[in-house]
Amino acid sequence: MLNNEFLHKLSQKAATLFPAAEAARDKLQHELHDLLQASLGKLQLVTREEFDAQRQILARANERVAELEQRIAQLEKR
Repeated sequence: MLNNEFLHKLSQKAATLFPAAEAARDKLQHELHDLLQASLGKLQLVTREEFDAQRQILARANERVAELEQRIAQLEKR
């Protein structure tokens, strides 16, 4: 799912933009974090690690397809 550290940092930075009292800032930070998490969660995003893993799987599959295409071409020549 989403990286909680990223959401925490994003909501923390957004909260610092408001010159409110410490308690209000903390409340705003938590509310922004929750809002971001809920909103981004609906997008069904994947983590960078999941994306990279799928990219590696796809690269291996493409290599295998190329190998099989070569093999088929060789067999068709016979």
